[in-house]
Amino acid sequence: MTRMMRVHDISLAIEPGLPTWPTSEGFRTRWAMRIDAGASANVTVLEADVHTGTHVESALHFLADGDPLDRTPIERFVGPALVVAVEGDAVTAESLARARDTARAGTASGPTRLIVKTRNSARWAAGWGAFDTEYVALTTDAAAWVVEHGFELVGLDHLSIQQYGSDGETHRVLLRAGVSILEGLNLAGVEPGVYTLVAAPVRLVGTEAAPARALLIDEAP
Repeated sequence: MTRMMRVHDISLAIEPGLPTWPTSEGFRTRWAMRIDAGASANVTVLEADVHTGTHVESALHFLADGDPLDRTPIERFVGPALVVAVEGDAVTAESLARARDTARAGTASGPTRLIVKTRNSARWAAGWGAFDTEYVALTTDAAAWVVEHGFELVGLDHLSIQQYGSDGETHRVLLRAGVSILEGLNLAGVEPGVYTLVAAPVRLVGTEAAPARALLIDEAP
């Protein structure tokens, strides 16, 4: 039987108009060489915060003695992932438990990578516009739930896993437990279920984060 493979690109496009975190220096591109200016080739220079768009974070982001991202095994970012859909203004432990049960994947035999879809994705699909603090994110109890249920990676469809203005404990709960964080996803058009995730970060050494091209692969008979 032939299997159909569908690839969902859940990455944010790094292009003019992409929101960045208020304290970020943002991103910019410029030409280093241009053929129409007499050069032999076109060469672009990119200047960007490593948390721009879709990116992966390691413990060093919020823990002074945490490991940089390059010490995380690359296998962490490739493999089965459970996509769940959460309604409401926040992702809580209760809403995650309910969403997981709806997706019909138990923690004992289910994937150890969790991808959370919220109403943020509809806003990305419509064109988010300027940075808005009213995005949906994980509460601290939701982060504890992720740890307690054995997930090794959690992803969310916004630039931060935690609520705007929070003290960072959501990040710390996850990172202290060795959970990798994948941020800046657009899950519009992706239904809850199990997929193969490919979200390998750029191989930067010594940094707390790195950009990634995130894909969900759906193989159907």
